[in-house]
Amino acid sequence: MAMNARQIRPVLERLARRSSTDLLMSDPHWGNAILCDALVHASANLDQDGPLQAAIHWFEPKLVRGPKLSGWFWFWSAEALAAIDLHIATRRGEFLDYARKVVEGFETSATRTPDGAIVPHPPALEVWVDVAYFTAPAMAALGRLARNDDLLERSLDQLIVHHRNLVDEASGLCWHVGYVERKAHSQCLWARGNSWFSIAATQVIAILGSRMGEERLRHKVEVVRAALARQLNAIAALQDDSGLWHTVIDRKDSYLESSASAGFALALGRAISRRLEGLDVPRATAAYEKAIEAICAKVDDAGEFTGVSQQTPPGDFEFYNSIKVGTAPFGAGVCMMALSEKIRRAR
Repeated sequence: MAMNARQIRPVLERLARRSSTDLLMSDPHWGNAILCDALVHASANLDQDGPLQAAIHWFEPKLVRGPKLSGWFWFWSAEALAAIDLHIATRRGEFLDYARKVVEGFETSATRTPDGAIVPHPPALEVWVDVAYFTAPAMAALGRLARNDDLLERSLDQLIVHHRNLVDEASGLCWHVGYVERKAHSQCLWARGNSWFSIAATQVIAILGSRMGEERLRHKVEVVRAALARQLNAIAALQDDSGLWHTVIDRKDSYLESSASAGFALALGRAISRRLEGLDVPRATAAYEKAIEAICAKVDDAGEFTGVSQQTPPGDFEFYNSIKVGTAPFGAGVCMMALSEKIRRAR
């Protein structure tokens, strides 16, 4: 039987309480911006102010300094979406100004592939699946708030070019990295990478809302929706009986991993709610409910989300399967978002 909101709420409360403390005490980590954003979502869906105040307290020193639009791409690009959600929650204009500067930073200064995909590690022309999440949802959210249709369209463009460079035509899943100059890709279908794309695509679709059918956006929306539905159908079919997914998603001899599973739960919940065309709804719903139960079981009594593979560059199968598991801010963040979405859907 599916878990209901009453059962999920104490798990989310425990996770949010621990994450609020961890965010304010942790060393710098690119995943902290994701954790911050998730606390904003948890606060809204729990009707509790504490997680939001922790997110504000963590972000406010950044408002004073301004964004650092250089260095490792993952650190600064992830801050845009958190700043936008903080603006929506607080109506403070300085959060929106911060987000605008970050989006302008990666839109105007980032290296791109010939077809326009934002490159995180220049000068190498590599397309990383994670970057779809770090760019497209923030572009869409800012475009919606600023009533900038060009930016809305460009958010779809990032999803499309990332998918074009990374899709495995046989399965509809995404490779971790595409090597543009060599016309090659990384060796494995990494689960968390696929979850980043599915989260990004479902979030952009949700942000567009009723705008999806407009003439200007319709064709590109259909391209994204078709790619997403095929990917999510493949993901649902590969779920382990435990409700989790393997870290190399099509290899049952790789370990089961929590953060990808939370990401798939988040994406499936959004896709089901918005009646994604082409989605196998019965299978997706069954996979979603199993995933929610499985990730709740990964939140321990101390509020830590366990079983998360640590930072993972591309490699061969043995390399992916050797990455240690534990806790990480991005894992806790995505889990909070998935459980918040479940409670939102129940409302």
